[in-house]
Amino acid sequence: MKAISGTLKTLAVAVLSFSCFACNAQKRNITVKELPATAQSFIKTNFPNQATSYIIEDKDLKGTEYEVRFTGGAEVEFDGQGNWKEIDANHSLMPAGVLPKNIAAYIVQNYKGQQVEKIEKKHRGYKVEFVNDLELEFDGNGNFLRIDD
Repeated sequence: MKAISGTLKTLAVAVLSFSCFACNAQKRNITVKELPATAQSFIKTNFPNQATSYIIEDKDLKGTEYEVRFTGGAEVEFDGQGNWKEIDANHSLMPAGVLPKNIAAYIVQNYKGQQVEKIEKKHRGYKVEFVNDLELEFDGNGNFLRIDD
C-alpha cells in the first residue's frame, strides 16, 4: 500500500510540475512594432510589399521567439533578439537577399534554376531546402558540406 501511495505522490508532483511549466509558457499576438528592431528591419528590407497575417510572440523559460506569417504564405521565425532562425517561403518566391552570400553563390553555380523554399540556421550552420525537397547543408561560413538525405 505504501508503494502505491508513494507512486501517487510522485505522479502528483510530476503533473503539478508540468502544469507549472506550462503556465510559464505564454503566446500572444503582437504587431510588427512590438518586434525587436532587428526583426522589423529584416521584414522591411526583405518583405517590403507583404502584409503580415499574424505575428506570435512565444515566451517560455528558455526565452522569447517570434513567428511571423505573411499574407503571401511565407513564414519567418526570429529569436528573442530579432535574428532570423528560419525562413519558409511556402511555395512562394524566397527573397534574394536572405541567403548568405556564400550559399547564394554556391546555389547559382551548382543548382542554377532551382528555387529555394526554406533556409534554417542550425547550431553549426545552415540547412537549405529547394522546392523539389532536395536539402543541402552548409557550415557557419556558408561553405557546402553535404546533401542531406
